[in-house]
This record gives sequence, C-alpha cells and structure tokens, in this order.
Amino acid sequence: MAKNSQTPLVSFEDLRPYVKLVGKNWWLLVGLAIVGYAGGRLVTHQMVDVHKATAEILVNQESSSSIESMLPSRGVSRNFGYYNDEVQNQLRVLRSYDLVGRAIDKIADHVDYHLVGRIKEMPVQGFSAISVEANAEGFAPSMAGRAMDLFVLDAQRCRIVLNATDSEDDQTELEARFGERVTEGGIDLVVRLDEEVARDAARLEAAAKQHFRIRVKTRAMRIGQYRGALQTTNVERTSVITMTCSDVLPDRAKRFLDTLAATYIDYTAEARLATNVQTEKFINEQLQEINALTDTLERQVDYYRAQNEVLDLTREQNEFFNTLVDLERQLREMDVQAESLNDLGVFLSSPDGSAELPPSSYFMLDDPWMADQIGDLMEFEAKRTALLLDVKPGSYQVRRLDSSAQHVRGNVVSYLSDKMGTVERRRIDLQSSIRELESRLSGLPKTQRDILAMERKLGVNEKLAVYLLERKAATIIARASITPEAQLIERARYGGKVGPDKRRTILTYTAVGFLIALALAVARMVFFERIESTSELRESVEAPVIAGIPFYKEMGDDPIACRADSRSAVTESFRALRTNLQYLLAKEGANVILVSSLHPQEGKSFVSANLASILAKAGKKVALVDFDMHKPRMHTYMGLANERGASSLMIGKASLKEIMKPGAYPSMDVLTAGPVPPNASDLILSDRMKGTIAELKANYDYVILDTPPILLISDALVLMEHVDTALLVTNVEKSSRRGVQHLEDLLEQNGLKHASFVLNGVRTKRWAYYYNRYATKYGYATYGAEYGYGYGYGGSERYKDQDAKA
Repeated sequence: MAKNSQTPLVSFEDLRPYVKLVGKNWWLLVGLAIVGYAGGRLVTHQMVDVHKATAEILVNQESSSSIESMLPSRGVSRNFGYYNDEVQNQLRVLRSYDLVGRAIDKIADHVDYHLVGRIKEMPVQGFSAISVEANAEGFAPSMAGRAMDLFVLDAQRCRIVLNATDSEDDQTELEARFGERVTEGGIDLVVRLDEEVARDAARLEAAAKQHFRIRVKTRAMRIGQYRGALQTTNVERTSVITMTCSDVLPDRAKRFLDTLAATYIDYTAEARLATNVQTEKFINEQLQEINALTDTLERQVDYYRAQNEVLDLTREQNEFFNTLVDLERQLREMDVQAESLNDLGVFLSSPDGSAELPPSSYFMLDDPWMADQIGDLMEFEAKRTALLLDVKPGSYQVRRLDSSAQHVRGNVVSYLSDKMGTVERRRIDLQSSIRELESRLSGLPKTQRDILAMERKLGVNEKLAVYLLERKAATIIARASITPEAQLIERARYGGKVGPDKRRTILTYTAVGFLIALALAVARMVFFERIESTSELRESVEAPVIAGIPFYKEMGDDPIACRADSRSAVTESFRALRTNLQYLLAKEGANVILVSSLHPQEGKSFVSANLASILAKAGKKVALVDFDMHKPRMHTYMGLANERGASSLMIGKASLKEIMKPGAYPSMDVLTAGPVPPNASDLILSDRMKGTIAELKANYDYVILDTPPILLISDALVLMEHVDTALLVTNVEKSSRRGVQHLEDLLEQNGLKHASFVLNGVRTKRWAYYYNRYATKYGYATYGAEYGYGYGYGGSERYKDQDAKA
C-alpha cells in the first residue's frame, strides 16, 4: 500500500528570495535600525516630560435658591436645580473660554521659563538668579509666544536675544540694564537680578554661564493652552466631575486646577445672587418712590392742619375713613399685581423663551400653580440648551421638547389671561367701593375732606411700605442662605507622568529605520539584483544554462585552472561543461563554439581558455581563436607573443599555418588576436573571416572563438551566424536579471536561437566546498546538482586526465 507523500506548504524555493534578501542586506537592515534607535534615543532625550494633575468637584443635585426661599411654591426650585443632564452641561461650562479666562486672570502667570543646555531645553518654575516681569498685552503679535534668550553680562547689564522667527538669521539683540523697562523690539518687560547673586561674585559668574530662555504668552494664548490641556469627565452614576490638566510643570497644573475649581464654585452662585440682587433692587426702587411720596404727604398734612381749623370726625365717619384707606391699599396692591402679570406676559411672549430669568416684578406674586408652571418652562429651556450641544435644532428630541414646552406655555398664557381678568374685575370693584365711601364723606367740609384724602393716601403708602420692607427682609435673609451649587471634594493632586511615551518613540524610530532599510533592500533586489546561482539564472532566462563555474582565486597565478589543479572544483565544472557541450553539438560536423559576454570583465576569455584546455586534455584537437581584436587577452593567458595573429590573417599579411601557435597541451593550437587594428569590426565582416572559420572547422575537432562583449561591440552577433553554438558568460558580480534579459532580447531580435548561458564566479557554500573536496578525493564528485550542470542533456561525465578519445 503506497504511502501518501505530503507536500510541504512552504518549500525552501519559496523562501529563498526572502532569505537572499536578508542575507545580502543584513548589514543595511541592522545598520539603519541602529541609526533609527540612536535617533530615537536622541529625540527622547530632548523631549520634556508631561505631568498631570487631577481634582474632583461635586455638583449639588438639589440646592436652594433665593427664588425658592422667597416663594412658598416648591416647584420654582426646579428651574435652577441640577439634574443628570445638567451635569453634562457643567462639563462644557468648566472648559468654556470665559471661565478658563477668569482662572487665568487670577493666576496672572504669562511667562514660561526654560534653562537651555547643550541638547535639551528644560522647563522650570522660575530662575533663581533673575526674575522677569512682563506685560503680555504690551507685546507685539510677532513676539508673543516667541523664544527670548537672556544672558547675564555683569551685575548691572544683561543681553536679550529676540527670536521673531525660527530662523537664526532673524534675531535681534538688545542690551538692557537690570530693573529698567525694555520696550524695544515689540516687547514690554523688566529683568531683575537677585540681590544675593549680585553681591556674590561666584554666583554671578555661574549665572553668566547659564542660558536663560523665556516665552511670554498673552491671555488668549494661555486660555488656548489650558483649554487644550484640560479634560473633564463625569464619574458614572454620580454628579462628581473629575478635572484633569496636563502640563510640563506639575505644580503649575495643580495651581490651575485649584484656581479653576474655586472660580467655577463662585460661578455657580452668581446666577442666584444676581436674581436676589435684582429683586432687592426692584423693592428698593419701589420703596424710594413710596418714601418720597409719604414724606410729601406728611408735610402737606402738617401744613394744612396749621393753616386751617379741622373738626374731629364722628365715630361713623372715622370708620368710613379707615375702610377707605384699606380699600385704597388693596387697590394699590392690585395695581402692583397687574404690573407683575403684564411683565410676565411680555416674558412669555419672547421668542423661544429667549429671556434667561423671569422679570423681577414677577416674584411679587403669590401663586403656587403659576410658579410651578414657570419652573417647568425654565426646566424645558435648560434641557433644550443642553440638547443643542449634541443634536441639531430640527432633531426629534428637540422637537418633542419644544412641543411639551409649547403646551405648558399655552396653559400659562391662558391662565395668565384669566388671572389678569380677575385682577381687573377686583380693581373695578375696589374703585366702585372707594367712590361710594368718598360720596358718603362728601358731606364733610371741603377742608376736612382734603385732610382726610391726604391722610388716606398717607396710610395707604405706609402700609405698602411695610409690605415692601417685609419682602426686602425676606430677600436679604434668602441671600444669606445662598450657597454655591458645587463644592470641591478633592483638591488638585499630582497624577503622575502622562507623556511622552519614550519607549514607543524609540521603537517607532527603530521601526522606521528598519523599514527604510527594507525598502532600500527591496529596491536593490528589484533594480540591482545579482544572479548568484544557476537556478536563479534559469528562472531569469529561457535559453539553456549549461554550467556554473566556481570562483577561481588563483587567477593571478595561473589562469588555466585545469593545468593548476586537475581535481579542483573549477576543473570539475569545466569537465561538466565539456560533457554538456557534447549534447549541444550532437549534429555531425558541429564543432565551432563562440564565447562572449554582455559586459567586460565577466570571464569570457577565462572560460574560452579553460574550455579549450579541458577539451585538449580529453585528447581532442582544439583550435582557440582570439577574435577580440579590440582588447585581446588570450596571448597573456597562454604566455604567447602577439606580433602576428587574427588581425594579420584578416588583412592578408599571413597565412593560418604561419600564425597558429601551440597551446598548453599538445593537441591544442592558439590563434592570437595580433596587433590591434583601427577597424577591427570591419575585419570581422570580411570574406577572409568566413574562410578562416571554414578552414579551422575542417582541421580541428573543436574550434573555440573568443569574441568581444556584446553590449559594447556587435562583433559577437556577427560571428554568431557562422558558429554551431554560442556560450554567453555572465558573472555573479555583474549579472542582473535585467542584464541577462536584455541579452536574450538582443539574441531574439537578431534571430539567434543557438546560445546557452554559463554562470561564472559562483561562490561555493562552505558545506558544499568540504563535500566536494571529500567527493573529489575519492573520485565521486558530481557538480551537476550544485552548479546546475546537465540542463536536460545527461549527467556529468568524469573524464580521466589520460589521453582519451571523445
């Protein structure tokens, strides 16, 4: 039963590009990551720690107000009580521009102090050696918030450097005396030197070495700074508000929170105090008018009695007089009520209840139902204001609230109309009764009647004054009972460091450095990738790859590797190449091999010389021809003279037999390039070249033509039409995917299909190196697996160094 073979999900071939990417660029990845880490450390060293402070305020859910104490109705208190929704409003009040501005005005701190070091700028509470008094509103807009550097020159003078911009070129230097006001350059400040520092030479010298820096911020800048640093949250299911402020100076954050909390607590009582004061003001105005009228009446009565003889009233007439006074007092009270109702009607007719508080005269009414309804309207208005902070005016919640408020408003308006009618009817009845009593008293003498009228008015005013004094006393008592609707339950305390996250910054810089290195590595792989193995070369080209030649270190000692060491890896690779050529040249009479490359210095001459040598060692008769007449090198490899050669043959100055020279082996002849001609490419196109190749092909088993690089000179492309196969040599130090693909495109454009690739300079892995040495020592070495020999043409053939026939 056959076992099911499982294919791994990820093979080494899938991972090889990534392993190669890391292996070739590890130094770049590690180097830039280290640079990023160092940069992150430097940046975090310059960062200033940010601290936070916290405080807590309790918002009273139910608190008494002056209005509630003045009126018997318990419903009015709901207008000004705080509910859960109101707590959300107070969160916004705490961060409002005006409230934060009040706190800033109380603190009156407009100067930021910094000590500047070599790398880091450290914020401090103040300087020990000098002090700065700045008028922030006197600063020009261009200088507000800008850095100003201070340097102590001596006990009397200092130097001020103004930085209007971030550029060092845009600086203004001023010299000022300590204690004198400086208004030049758009600033307004006074710098003072500490008296103890001025008397101590050592401390003065130390101060002269320090670099002081200040920034003066306007009120608007401070408000924006603290509003941005302030956070307010509501503790769930409570009316407790937590305030958090972040600052580079923890004590400054604590001071701001304490000041803001005190300002807010005072603010919560201001609205109710304003209502109380408004009521008292109305009462005082009424009392002032009544007292003035009373004084006038008293003087008139006294004067009238002194000028005229007045008879005593009868008992019945005296009762009529007292009743008349009481009726007129009631009529006056009805007039006050009518005025209050009229003011309330104006308040209710305002668009969308735009008035913040009911009119002060309204508080003179004693109507519990009316107070409850007005309280409901005020509550609806407060909820609507809170909703508009989160939703649009046309939303469902706002429309529903408006509908409820409109219903209550309609009821109040209807009730108010009935109430005004009742008051008016009562006024008419009182006026009728007054006229009746006046008619009964009309029988008195005119002088007596005048006295009675004045005394009647005087009595009415006195009783009304007593009533107003009672209301004033109640208002003053209510003011004493007004307390803030919030209280500080936890003073500002230090909450720890909140930033910056230096570890995260360092990791970010390191990651950015690594990613940049990775991007560069990918770019190198995409645009400058070198082909390092025959397998990579096969993936890049369609032509056969028939051999991979290991890197030959002894090139300077002996370029013929087959002669230097017959058992080396290089020699074995040429034996494998010789084997594969037999399959490429399987056609009868096919024995002409062209060797070229894309770039210079890729090893084409090295491959030509060693290929000819390995064929000659096998007993083949080989002709090695140097057709690179532009930059000949074959004669140096073989140690031959180059007075005459292929160039001489092409111009007819020598015959082939005359210029053929013996090579490294008995069966090997070499035709050197000869003197470099001025028209080498033209000689390649001559008819003699074709005859020379035909003569060599007839007399030798193998003819190997060493030609110039294809990228520089087209000689190889011309000669390729007259050979049986072509070997294109690429070197791992210069070959790239784009290069070999360009070479294939050139061959395709010229219709040349009989070319194969040879990869030169392959770096042998250490483990493969020891394996090959061991295998070679015992005669089992095969290089097809390591270097990719035998591209479908059979295994590598192990030739012996003895003379043998192919």
